[in-house]
Amino acid sequence: MRKKYFLIAGIVWLVLAGLGLYYYDKPHANAGDKSTDISITAGDLFSQFQQDENAANKKFLDKIIEVKGTVMDVQQSGNTTSVQLDGGSGGAGINCSIAINNEKNKITLPEKGSVITIKGRCAGMLMDVNLVDCVIQ
Repeated sequence: MRKKYFLIAGIVWLVLAGLGLYYYDKPHANAGDKSTDISITAGDLFSQFQQDENAANKKFLDKIIEVKGTVMDVQQSGNTTSVQLDGGSGGAGINCSIAINNEKNKITLPEKGSVITIKGRCAGMLMDVNLVDCVIQ
C-alpha cells in the first residue's frame, strides 16, 4: 500500500513539474495575431474613458483595440517598451506596453511626433488608458 502511495505521489509531482516548465517556457502572447475588435483614434479612446469610465470599461476592457495616434514619448525598460500616444488632454493619453522577449521580436521604435497605429488589449484606465501585449502595425 505504501509503495502505491509513493508511486501516485511521484506521478502527480512529475505531471505538475512538467506543467510548470511548460508555462514557464511558453512565449509571451501579443495582440498581433488576434483579430481586432475595435479601431479608434487615441483622442476618441481617451475622451470616452474621461467622460464615463464605467461605460468605457464595459465597451473596451479586455478587447483587442487598434489605436491610431501621435507619439508623445517612447521609453525602454529592460524587455518592455512603452509608447505614449497623445490623448488630446494636455499630457495624458494612451500608454502602450510592448514586450520584447528575444532577438526575433526586436522592433524599430517610433519617433516622437510620428503618427502610428498600435494594436493591443485594453487594461483600463489609471491616469492614462493602458494597452498591454501591444504590437506596432
